[in-house]
Amino acid sequence: MFDIFRLVLYIIILIIIAVIDFRKGIIPNGIVYPAVIAVILLNLVSAGTSSIMTLIGGVSLAGFFLIASLLLKNIGMGDIKLALLIGLMAGFPEGIIAIFSGIFIGGLVAIVLVLGKIKERKDTMSYGPFLAAGAMFTLIGHQFLLFGFLYTL
Repeated sequence: MFDIFRLVLYIIILIIIAVIDFRKGIIPNGIVYPAVIAVILLNLVSAGTSSIMTLIGGVSLAGFFLIASLLLKNIGMGDIKLALLIGLMAGFPEGIIAIFSGIFIGGLVAIVLVLGKIKERKDTMSYGPFLAAGAMFTLIGHQFLLFGFLYTL
């Protein structure tokens, strides 16, 4: 029951962040910071969650995005904070799957938008919705795989 509550809460947080980033082009600190604290606290009290693996997931993904932002100059601090949040939600190594799923989804959408002449190659695009989508697919998929495995026992 607790895992379902946690999953629903994570999905709601990710949807809110994705919608705001899509509409306004920002990932607000007023949502991300309380969400980070809530996720850490939920991970500490959850019996099935390794707090170390979730911290590793959060720090490694935030570090990856920080390095990428320094090299590429087109990744914002909001994306770095969102990567931290996703890593804390999914843990390690699932957080890596979540982030790269989001990168893949964003890349596909960017290709379609450029080929469809809706956007130019140099246009910017909010990245948060795609990172959130990758995280949601991973979190939901992970839960379905877990429930399917438990059902077969």
